[in-house]
Amino acid sequence: MHEIDEDLAAALWPHLLDAVAAGERRVYLEARGGERVVLVAEGELHRLEAELRRLQQHVAPAHSAPAVSRLTAREAETLQLVAEGLSGAQIAERLQRSANTVAQHLATVRRKYGVRSSAAAVEAARRAGHLPAAGRGGSASADLSPERGSG
Repeated sequence: MHEIDEDLAAALWPHLLDAVAAGERRVYLEARGGERVVLVAEGELHRLEAELRRLQQHVAPAHSAPAVSRLTAREAETLQLVAEGLSGAQIAERLQRSANTVAQHLATVRRKYGVRSSAAAVEAARRAGHLPAAGRGGSASADLSPERGSG
């Protein structure tokens, strides 16, 4: 708590009230320790809160991960194999696809989750419930609700 000079506060208080009544929306004070204190009129406070909400609506979506409703069956299978620790070349061999095709699937998955690495895509998929948690196992097709007709 700050030490308050009762006499000074009593002397300043009417002037602060007069300033607010005269239309001042903000009154700035400085505490002895150098901290700045701002008294704000209620109408100004509501305006500032509304502005903050408006800004948060425009800023928040840019920082939040995109909603991923579905992965294709091949994307889901490829991501599951990454989660199991296979390299791109090993995944290509296992799926009998070219390394470029596997790389394209992984690039698409990373884009869908809004991440930069396949490991981050695995974590995002786990958080979204699209992959089983680490150590639980399970097949990709059973856990990912894949779209049909892709691959």
